Amino acid sequence: MSEKEEDNGICFFAYNNEQLDYLKLAHIAAGYVKSNMSNNKTCLVTDEGTYSWLKDSIDSKWHETCFDHVVIAGTLDNSNPRRHFDSPWSEFTAPFHNSNKDKIFEYTPFERTMLLDIDYIIQNNFYDYLFDSEVPIAMHRTANYLEHQQPYMNEISLCDGGIHHWWSTVVYFDQSYESKVFFDTWSHVKENWDYYSLLYQFPPALFRTDFCVSIASHLLNGYNENNFVHDFMGVPMKNMDQKDDIIKINSLNDWTLLSHNRAEQWKNLLVRNQDYNLHAMNKRAIGRISSELEHLLQENLYE
Repeated sequence: MSEKEEDNGICFFAYNNEQLDYLKLAHIAAGYVKSNMSNNKTCLVTDEGTYSWLKDSIDSKWHETCFDHVVIAGTLDNSNPRRHFDSPWSEFTAPFHNSNKDKIFEYTPFERTMLLDIDYIIQNNFYDYLFDSEVPIAMHRTANYLEHQQPYMNEISLCDGGIHHWWSTVVYFDQSYESKVFFDTWSHVKENWDYYSLLYQFPPALFRTDFCVSIASHLLNGYNENNFVHDFMGVPMKNMDQKDDIIKINSLNDWTLLSHNRAEQWKNLLVRNQDYNLHAMNKRAIGRISSELEHLLQENLYE
């Protein structure tokens, strides 16, 4: 394995499109890492166009506070359009460009890396234990939504009676042989997507990195449900649905959210998320309060 520049750190992919400013969200997510984790060196993976936008739109002090490294990596030609919601009453379609997440093993400047999606908000230091462990690779196997609502069916298994779903939202890995084989297998599944969609019986139209890592894990487990991948001690990831909303920022690590009840919409309830890592899947909701979050993060980090 090639020697990396630093020991521990966090990586983010951010490729802007006409609908979503992934770059702004990545800086907020990185600011939360800097505020709440001790292993908080960071790396931004982006393309030339997004990086040019960065230099024109984001204050240099804020950028340099959030990111220690920048890697320029082009996107794949496939736009992979994805349906998004912003509350139950608004939806839009936007391309998903970071289908090259499997290349992070090569791109990372760190010996031990945690790859985070840009909508994952770190509000505590739970993941720090991994950087002192012998764990080669880790992901969340389970997730709950606000009010302890269960995941959607294709977030439990890839199809009815199919293999277990793993989340690529948070991927920890080192530079071991085991990790390299995992990422090579992830790439193999991506390159043979139509075949694996037929084999594992899910619709091939939408490319999903979650499905790639689920299949890679299954293959490396010898086609069974063994524990090749560490699952963060069984702790579930907490999801804020795209149909949920952010109502108020009480403080940096204390948010009031509106939870959408899937069965009975009139039962939507206010819930509080305090000091708990949150997968805030409604990206436009983060965008609406981005200025407030940037102010709070800068107050904390500029001291």
